[in-house]
Amino acid sequence: MGGREPLVIPDLNKSELTKEMEVTKAFGGGSLIGAPIILKNGKHFGTLCGMDNVPFDFKEEHINLFKNMATLLTYVIDLDYSFQQVLHISTPIVPVFDGIAILPIIGEIDEIRGEHIIATTIQESHKRNLEHLIVDLSGITNIENEETFYLLNLVNTLKLLGITVIFSGMRPEIAKKAIHSNHNLEGVPFRSNLNQALSYIGVTLTT
Repeated sequence: MGGREPLVIPDLNKSELTKEMEVTKAFGGGSLIGAPIILKNGKHFGTLCGMDNVPFDFKEEHINLFKNMATLLTYVIDLDYSFQQVLHISTPIVPVFDGIAILPIIGEIDEIRGEHIIATTIQESHKRNLEHLIVDLSGITNIENEETFYLLNLVNTLKLLGITVIFSGMRPEIAKKAIHSNHNLEGVPFRSNLNQALSYIGVTLTT
């Protein structure tokens, strides 16, 4: 299927497209309807198909149903793609010097984003041969147990890779809450801004 309209074959044995196909011979005939799934970028993603082993006289209502279902799937796939793009953009690792990078985190961290942050950070840290990662939390206005859980997992995982994590930009009251949460971040260095975090690992910025 290459067009945008559904392909409708009431009898596979009578259609020039299908009567000689192995699947038709295996089924002994039947019927087929297929609606294309075309994404908003124009890419042909696939086809939503319905098939039976007996001929069927498809009515307009059946064709419209498949078209609507294909449209719904197109919307879901486009939405998921957009969501994945947002996740990728929301976890940028910014290299500053050899072996040193900054990970700015903005907004809340839920389960999906938390797991994505950990997976992406591990991959990028290994690829960039990082020794230190500064996680800037100035974009977080509050921190709950869930956020602390993923931050601690990130710290512990990177520690196994020999990478030191330093938190920067977290307001004192939020840092205190994080340290005294059920997920212990005690021992992880906190600094009030990026300059102090860089100084902690021996980097001094001059103007």
